[in-house]
Amino acid sequence: MINSGAVPLSGTLQIPATLILVAPRAGSGGVGDYAEEFIAAATPNFAGFREIRTAGPGNVGLLDVWRDRQKLSREIRQCLAAGPVVVHFELSAASLAPFWLLAGRSRDVITTATVHDPPQTVWWPFRFELVARSKILHHGIHLPLRPLSTRLERLLLRDTTLFALSDAGAAALRETFPACPVLSGQHFIPPRALLKPASQRPLAVGLYGHASKGKGFERLLDLRRELPAEVEIRVAGRGTEKLPAIPGVTILGAVEGQQEDAFFESVRAILLPYDKTSRYYGKMLPASGVASRAFAYRTPVIGFDSGTLGEASGAGGLLVVRPSVHELAEVAYRTINDTAQMDHLDHQIGELQEARTVPQAAAPFLARWKEAVSASLEGRSMIL
Repeated sequence: MINSGAVPLSGTLQIPATLILVAPRAGSGGVGDYAEEFIAAATPNFAGFREIRTAGPGNVGLLDVWRDRQKLSREIRQCLAAGPVVVHFELSAASLAPFWLLAGRSRDVITTATVHDPPQTVWWPFRFELVARSKILHHGIHLPLRPLSTRLERLLLRDTTLFALSDAGAAALRETFPACPVLSGQHFIPPRALLKPASQRPLAVGLYGHASKGKGFERLLDLRRELPAEVEIRVAGRGTEKLPAIPGVTILGAVEGQQEDAFFESVRAILLPYDKTSRYYGKMLPASGVASRAFAYRTPVIGFDSGTLGEASGAGGLLVVRPSVHELAEVAYRTINDTAQMDHLDHQIGELQEARTVPQAAAPFLARWKEAVSASLEGRSMIL
């Protein structure tokens, strides 16, 4: 969606500038959904707001990128006439459309980006629609071009402040992009319906999220074998309806609104049996949006000690185990049958909910934007 004009926003104005968001469309994946809730907390602090929403992973064509770049250039020109402009990008491994919109942007704007999958901003920058249809073509292009891809990222990201949603992710970004300022933030816990305590729910565990490679859905059969038959496994998320049927596993497909509420109220814990390390591309360090969604429903998480989950476990509400399905199933079964431990995890999650609201998670971004806009206005004043 493209706003036809800069939308004046009500409330206490902190930043005398226009914010332009560049992100995948809501509903196209986790990053687009994240941007939807995050930006709602940020926009009331700006004088105006516009957005450019792009096609999601695997659905981007060259013509789409060209059109979106034209739109972004037009929006920037119009907004600069009214004052400073902040352009914020949501960047992830496969969301190449926002990445390519970094190219050719005006140097007169303040540019920032949330990097969802450190240590790279985009892992497959040439995964356009035709390339995405073929695994051979996809890997045949990206593997040999890895060094070139990193140099391209560094070129397009010059003068860009990067935000990571974990300390580990921020440290990795500083190594990859030493010329970019990097700040560490947190993944927010969105507001959701208040459900019954997890210890009082049915004896079941859940897997949740977009059914893409590396999210653990490929281990469902092993999980079913390792967990006692009395424990139901319930699966929900976009694309999960295409997973093969497994006896003892209930697959719901995409759930939203009351259906999402019902899914979480039907499980005692969410399992994250995935390792974000590729033998070809290396280790990816995303903050878990699935864990944040589970916390929104006061649901504990148990996962492999991989990526940023080890760091996240230190804050509570989340248990990590070695990357072993047997160990994951063992710890999950013991935990969901231990009322005292479940209540302890529930208490920890309650504290996280209070500390990681959407406005609180947006605060470091707003502070950086306000500082950059103030510096921009001072620079203009000196020139005048």
